[in-house]
Amino acid sequence: MAITSGNKILKPHEVIIAIGIVCLVFGLILFFAGRWELSQNNFLGSLAPEIEFQSSTGKTVSLSQQQGVVVFINFWASWCTPCMEGMPSLRMLEEHFKNRGFILLAFNIGEANGQTLAGKIASSKLPKNLVFNFSKEQLKPYSIDSLPVSILINKQGKIFKVYRGPQNWMDISILREIETLMK
Repeated sequence: MAITSGNKILKPHEVIIAIGIVCLVFGLILFFAGRWELSQNNFLGSLAPEIEFQSSTGKTVSLSQQQGVVVFINFWASWCTPCMEGMPSLRMLEEHFKNRGFILLAFNIGEANGQTLAGKIASSKLPKNLVFNFSKEQLKPYSIDSLPVSILINKQGKIFKVYRGPQNWMDISILREIETLMK
């Protein structure tokens, strides 16, 4: 069997070499893409990048001021269907750990303020600590490339786990992870 390349007929060993080179190049691309993705998770165990935000009372607060409690950050938008489907579960998570050294902060990256959500969403389905006023520039270190993204931060302010995509926040494994950090 011979394959032609332009006007030249390739011999079987040349075809095998060409296929090998293509596989090698493709493998290297996948390898380095995977290494890049792994490097994005290298912030696990490091201090959570700072975010200053305005609380629902209008007070300016920073993420670093939350040290001493377990912090759960959720990045969401009302136009994100999986985000909205997960809100009741987030609300249950918030209620489950209420008054136990746990705070859930739901950063809305889709709307300028909560007024645009009025009438759109039943407030009973949303977590209590919705955050609208913050600098989106401060989110760059978090590499948010899709929604929803949630980050679990330990009492020392270090990132413990990153959850990408929708989750059942009342799943026993997630509850145990949070319980472990609260000890």
